[in-house]
Amino acid sequence: MEHRPSRSLFWPVVLIGVGVVWLLGTMGVIPNANFAALASLWPLILIVIGLDILIGRRSVVGGALVGLIAVALVVFFLIAGPSLGLATSGTLKTETLSSEIGTATVADITLNFSSQPVTLSELTDKTSLLKGEIDYYGTLNYKESGDDTRRIRLERSGNSGITFDWDPNARWDIGLTPNLPIDLTIDGGSGSSDLDLSQLRLIEFTIDQGSGSLDIQLPASTQPYRAAITGGSGSMNITFPPDGDITVRLNGGSGSVYLDIPAGTAVSLEVRGAGSGSVNLPDWLQADRVYRDGKEGTWKTAGFDQAAHKLTIICDDLGSGSFNIE
Repeated sequence: MEHRPSRSLFWPVVLIGVGVVWLLGTMGVIPNANFAALASLWPLILIVIGLDILIGRRSVVGGALVGLIAVALVVFFLIAGPSLGLATSGTLKTETLSSEIGTATVADITLNFSSQPVTLSELTDKTSLLKGEIDYYGTLNYKESGDDTRRIRLERSGNSGITFDWDPNARWDIGLTPNLPIDLTIDGGSGSSDLDLSQLRLIEFTIDQGSGSLDIQLPASTQPYRAAITGGSGSMNITFPPDGDITVRLNGGSGSVYLDIPAGTAVSLEVRGAGSGSVNLPDWLQADRVYRDGKEGTWKTAGFDQAAHKLTIICDDLGSGSFNIE
């Protein structure tokens, strides 16, 4: 005789549990902010569905137990999780940072961005080295050391447990002095980055962008400097100054890359790895050595070798996005 599978009580129990959680939130037993951490439990959905398939389809009681355990874990997580360090309640904190120039003659600054959008620009305050207003979850780590060479490190780290950043208005606003030479290193996050460096005195610049979009305005220079720029999955827009001796090592990601180069700039472009995206170059770049269907090679503007100020761009790997010079 064919055995007919039992009808599982898993989903009826889960629906009752959803109603219970909703009721507890309405009564104030579960703070509204704690519901922000609920999205961190998505792996639990896969686990309980798998248990229902293994157990609930064969046993009515087993399906009901799986549903009850899943609901109990969610209620416990929402009520007691933040106090036990298992989850963040979604509380957004804001901190104002300030660093004076003092006796510093050069600055070494490392910024590790998070998931919030970031804007970075010059300071008009002549005595300050760095100022910032940072919205963050978890813990903000800020370290400053050194006298003549001032070293600054800024990063956000999460709690020891599960975190969920949910406030769409959170952002980082940072200002840096244009009055000191700066070795600037940035580790981008998942938020967008708008970096106006046009007035800064860079001696070295490195950025490894995360998944957010990236807009950079690079400064002119009285001394040559190097920039290493690595894109992520977002689009990348780089604006160059009309004058300056700059060597750029560029790596793209999956997003499109756009370079805004002023007319009359002496440019040398070397594409070593074009990736899978298109390479779109203007007519004023003359081919010097071209291969791989015109996507890789070397291009220069007329009179580049005799120019007083030179922009050298070396593309090691352009990734899968399109590459465009305007």
